[in-house]
Amino acid sequence: DAVIVTVEGRPGGPLGRVRLALIRTDGAGEKSTWLLHRMKTDLDGRVQPDGAPVEASAQADGPADAAPPPEWKPTAEDLRPMLSTGATPERARLAARQWGEPVWAEAKWDGIRAIGVWDGARLRLVARSGNDVTFKYPEVTELDVGLGPEPAILDGEIVAIDERGRPSFPLLQTRMNLQRPGEIARERKRTPVQYYLFDVLYAHERDVTALPLTQRRAILEALAATATAPVVVPPVFDDVDGALATSEAFDLEGIVVKDPGSTYRRGARSESWLKVKLTRTQEVVLAGIRPGQGGRAQTFGALLLGIPGPEGLEYAGRVGTGFSDATLRTLVRTLEPLHTDRNPLLSVPALDARGVQWLRPEMVGEVEFGEFTPGGILRHSRWRGLRPDKSPSEVVRES
Repeated sequence: DAVIVTVEGRPGGPLGRVRLALIRTDGAGEKSTWLLHRMKTDLDGRVQPDGAPVEASAQADGPADAAPPPEWKPTAEDLRPMLSTGATPERARLAARQWGEPVWAEAKWDGIRAIGVWDGARLRLVARSGNDVTFKYPEVTELDVGLGPEPAILDGEIVAIDERGRPSFPLLQTRMNLQRPGEIARERKRTPVQYYLFDVLYAHERDVTALPLTQRRAILEALAATATAPVVVPPVFDDVDGALATSEAFDLEGIVVKDPGSTYRRGARSESWLKVKLTRTQEVVLAGIRPGQGGRAQTFGALLLGIPGPEGLEYAGRVGTGFSDATLRTLVRTLEPLHTDRNPLLSVPALDARGVQWLRPEMVGEVEFGEFTPGGILRHSRWRGLRPDKSPSEVVRES
């Protein structure tokens, strides 16, 4: 809910005419919490937000933020995303009860995390790895998507939508690894992407990461009120079980349960954001190639996988299913520069190591799997795709 009003003081008085935006952040009736900020009208009559958001409720006052100097420009450190921690449904429910009302749960979108830098006219997209991926998604970055005239830094997910209307990571693979403008232009028509927003780090000439999530969300919704496709702000669930049931019904990856009062911690893996997966997936470091036979003699039979541990890169098994013919050929070309004579893995069984072409452990992929064995080996693993947005140092063993 939002209300915008014009208030005019006495003629000749100090107040003059001002426009105020009042945005409900949570609650209802007498227990409502509202966000109030002043707006200004520029010379051509457009209304622009002005000033730091102020919590218009006695329940909680957000911290005041000092405005950065006029020459402030976002650095690599400014663009580091906050990370979630893996959790079970039971742990997420317990945390939600401890955090109190309102419960905050978001769908976990099966895409690529990207920080959006808005300059008032165009978006620049920066992957979690720090790489600029603006050129890869021109349908998001080459037009004014209507986020207002002021600079902002946003957090979200780049997703590709399948024929059932749900985000699909395998479908997004057809876009992630393209580099040539002609290839990107052709695939853009077949596989368009959208940018799902869920947080804001900088707006109205201020760093807003110290504000609680509820206030940042209100700012985000105000920024995106006039946004056009392909920018989307998905809804938030107020019930963990309802969010899980909905995600399962629509075959989504899972949910993220968040502390509504949490600040945004750049680059930190936080217990304030708990991800609950419905599909078990694991990021892995690609460490070796087993030769193929028969129809796969010209590509490969399986990839050997590793997960970083306290002593080094621990062997986590292999994956040999889930590859299309096109994916096999692409991976052969992509992995060829990484060939090495050195085994990067710890404790690889001799049978699994036989005939393997070792790889420098620099590339990250993702697999679905059934379970981990007691020895830490992935069972029933199936290839999902490369993760060029991740670095090997970021890979952790999922619970």
